[in-house]
This record gives sequence, C-alpha cells and structure tokens, in this order.
Amino acid sequence: MALSNTIQNSEDLSLSVAEILSYRMADGAPGRQQPITIDIKNIILKITLDEDIYEHSMVGKIQIYDTADVRTILPITGLERLNLKFNTPGLNGVNAVANEGHPFHIYQIQTVAQDKESVRGQAYDILFCSRESYFNNMRKVSKAYEGPVELGVEDIFTNKKYLNSKKQLYIEPTKYKTKIVIPNLKPFAAIRMLCARAVSRQYENAGYLFYETLDGYHFRSYESLFALAGAIARPTKWHYRPQIKNVRNPRTGVEEPIKDMHGVNNWTLDKPVDVLMNLSSGGYANKSIEYDSFYKTINITDYNYEKDFSKHFHTEHDGDGYKSADKIHLPAAGNIEGSRLSESYDQRVFLSSNPSRVHDKFGNISAEISTQKIMSQETLLKNGVLTLNVPGNSVLQAGDIIDFEMPLFQPLGDNKPARKNPYWAGRYLIIFLKHNVDVISGYNMTIVAVKDNVAHQYIPEHQTWRHQAPKRKTHNIYEQDKQIMSRLGPTGMDIKGTPF
Repeated sequence: MALSNTIQNSEDLSLSVAEILSYRMADGAPGRQQPITIDIKNIILKITLDEDIYEHSMVGKIQIYDTADVRTILPITGLERLNLKFNTPGLNGVNAVANEGHPFHIYQIQTVAQDKESVRGQAYDILFCSRESYFNNMRKVSKAYEGPVELGVEDIFTNKKYLNSKKQLYIEPTKYKTKIVIPNLKPFAAIRMLCARAVSRQYENAGYLFYETLDGYHFRSYESLFALAGAIARPTKWHYRPQIKNVRNPRTGVEEPIKDMHGVNNWTLDKPVDVLMNLSSGGYANKSIEYDSFYKTINITDYNYEKDFSKHFHTEHDGDGYKSADKIHLPAAGNIEGSRLSESYDQRVFLSSNPSRVHDKFGNISAEISTQKIMSQETLLKNGVLTLNVPGNSVLQAGDIIDFEMPLFQPLGDNKPARKNPYWAGRYLIIFLKHNVDVISGYNMTIVAVKDNVAHQYIPEHQTWRHQAPKRKTHNIYEQDKQIMSRLGPTGMDIKGTPF
C-alpha cells in the first residue's frame, strides 16, 4: 500500500482512515463529549465496497485479524459507525468520514473464528452499509404524491419521517405529472414504485433507476447514462485494453503505472448471444393488452424493437456521437423461416388495467410508453455481460461508461497488432463495481459492464434461407409396436435372430 499522494504502482492504495465510532461517549466536559473511536487500520486484512445500479445503497465488508478482542472490548453491537477513507494515490476516492463525508454504519459481525496457531488471535468480518439502509428498514411510507414523479422521490429521500438522507441527490426530470398513492411501503420500495411511473423529459424512454455511488444517490434513466442532455453520447470515463503488466517507457526504461492502470488482469464475456432468453422476456417484440375500466375499452399495442431502436441512445452510437440507426442487436436478416423476430409480438404479452381517469385529471402512463420499452431495454442489457478484473481506480463509479478493446482471436503474423473485435469491443456501461482492498496485494477492482448494441453493424442479408426438410408425418406408436411384434420369434428375437 502506498501512503503518499504519488502513484508508483498500478495497484497502489492510500488507506488514510479506517476507524470505528462507538455509540458510547468518551469522558469529557458535558456538551463536548465525542464518541469513543478505535483505529482499525492495523488489524484490517481486506476491504470490499460494492456499487450497483440495481441496488439502492452501497454495502461492504472488512476482514479483520484481531488479537485485542476489539469487537468485545469496544463492544461492537451494530450501533457503530465506520469512518473510511481510501483512494488511488493522487485521485479522488472513498471519503466516508464524519465532518467530511457520510460514515457507513456497521450492521453485522460475521464468522468469528479463532486462529489455530495463536491463542489470542481471531478473524471475523465486519459488514457495513449506508445510513439510508437503516432508515429503510425502520420506516414506512403511506402517502399520496401529485405532480412530477421526482418530487415524490425527493420527499421520500429527504423527509425526516422516511430516509432522512443528507447526501447529494441527482435527479433526471420527468415528463408527465401523475398522482400516485404509496400503500404503506418501505421507502426504497416506494421509490421503486415511483421509478416505474417515471418517463424521461429529455429522452423517449421510461423506467428509472435509483442507486447510490460515492457521489450520492441517482434517480435517472438508462439513456441518461448513455448520453448528455439528449444531444450526444456521454464521453468514455476510462479506456481498458488487454496488455502485459509493468509497462515501461521505451526510451527511459522507467515503469509507467498510469499506463498499467489501463490494462486488465483478466476478463470474461458472458452470453454475447442468448436468443431464447431475449424472446421469452420480450426483448425483440412484445404485446400490451390494456383494459380501460372508465371507458370500457381494450387497447392492444405491439412493440417492435427494430422500429424503436433509432429513437434512443445506446451504449454504441454513430461516429459523431449521435443516435445510431444500424448498430442494432439483431442483424438485418433476423428471420426464422420468414418470420422476423421483432414482429413476433406474442413473445411476451402484458395484461393490465389502465383507467383513463383514475385520479380525476391524472391518468396512468400507457404500457406502450413505459412497460414495453423497459422490458426490451432491460432484457437486451443482460446480453454481453463483460467482467473485468483491473487495477484499482477510485475515480470510476457504477453508471460510468468505459471502453474495452476486446481482441479478435485469430492468428497473427510477426509484429502485427491484434485487431479489435468488430462487435464486442467498444463502449460498456458499468452496472456493478467492487472495490477490493488487500493490505498485501494492494487495490484492484471487479467491474461488471454491459453493452446493449454492437460496435459495428452486423452484415445484412436480405435473402431468407429455408431448410428443405423431409416431408413431416405424425406417427402412431401403437402401429409401430405392431410392426415390431410381427417380426418377433418365440425366443424374443426377430426372425433373423437379432435381439431387440
């Protein structure tokens, strides 16, 4: 671990603060008492901290080797806070320290085990979370909200009766006013309910995320992560490529750790193709059947992924950063025996009730605008899941865009550089990020990122190949049994002496 502000190795770490703030107060003059504080830097083995755009708060774990029985002497009861501050030297990072940031809360001690080689040694895990997780499990929301959806989210987030959060909140404004009644739900569940009603003001999409990063909380759509102000693609935060470690300057021979930070230790790509999942989840096409109990009508809406594609920003864009019309997840010949996948609307059917005047002048948002788009978008973001193990980089967060030069695996001539994969190299959205701090090996990260379209257009094909199969016939197994029995002899052999 590095203690300076200058990076010397790609996995250097500056761990400046790691201390437990007890619920007990130290002796002192009334009104000036401070909580009992114990520095645990010297007994830490590992720290992990998770950011996830599908989870509502950050969580983490500290592995401890303790020879002073801190957990009992303090004691640790689950009412303690955790001051934690670490970063890549010279870069911004985690600052969860009282009076500077927002301390984490310890909620569990897990797996206490005695060291078999030391009578006084014990190892255990301290699990911690954000303060909002505590309030989420202590409170319920039973309230009606009227107007833009984000006003309800902000109230639940800041209201002392609910999450009572003091952190930064980043909101993407919504398009429609609505009225919604929260039926006695926990705050996070109430916000999820509001997320499902949110339609972006700037983009033609719906379905919002609510998640926490080191900056604070975010209430926003996928497309706002892909683009800036609805105008152009969001810039890439960091570039990664497969390369050897310990890169040196060719002229001076000096190691260049910043270049090492662009390398990956290892990587995997999960499910670049999974058509059956996409079909069953309604990723390519789906149908909505809505019943309006006010007007006693039924509205049927078909969703076509190919027709809708060019209306949105995706992870990949055209060369100038604008929306792409051809880098679609399906090739132009996405047919099966003449049936286009994006026109097979019965892949998934949604049945819903959507009264036009459920709350006076406020109506519900149509499934065409919300549910159908959400289902397709979320389904296709489960394809091409890239997992990277990389040197620690404390400026990266969940929700950032990165670029990965995935190589094309093919034989190369002498001194020829590897070509990039034409479809799966390029831009990815970080959906999950785990900070891994090890006092021995240093700081590295696990990144899980996704791509919802390809970097270059698939080769189009306008002909449809048809399989010339033998003529199909339905067979009666009783008739087949009779044929077999007619060939049986007295010994169970057929008349030619061959056993069945």
